[in-house]
Amino acid sequence: MISWETQYELGIKSIDDQHKELVNIINKMAALLIEAKQGVDIYDEVVAVIGDLKKYTIYHFKYEENLFDQYSYEYKDTHKAEHDKLVSDIEELDLSSFDEDQIKHTNDLLKFLITWLFKHISGSDFLYRDLLKGNNVQ
Repeated sequence: MISWETQYELGIKSIDDQHKELVNIINKMAALLIEAKQGVDIYDEVVAVIGDLKKYTIYHFKYEENLFDQYSYEYKDTHKAEHDKLVSDIEELDLSSFDEDQIKHTNDLLKFLITWLFKHISGSDFLYRDLLKGNNVQ
């Protein structure tokens, strides 16, 4: 399980809340991994969580990208490319491999998502923070 820490807050409530929801979804996957280590078959649940992750990630990215357009964020194309790559990575997951080795593939996906999310927030997202806060985005 991962915890949300204030160091990752942008100070933009709508986006911070969405980031927290992404952490909640990742934590659902972490809880499933614990169950898998106890011998529980988690395949169907992992597939459902991956679906939820994809859907919510797309929603969140569209929200940010609309703000980029609205406030003419100069690095929007680079940022959007990062978003597109993550969505593509999620779409390209070989779900059958999860059924073959649930613990390994769920663990690998968790590590990837946690690293990506916090690196993205503390790097790329912090670059637009001042622009949005300066325009009173809540």
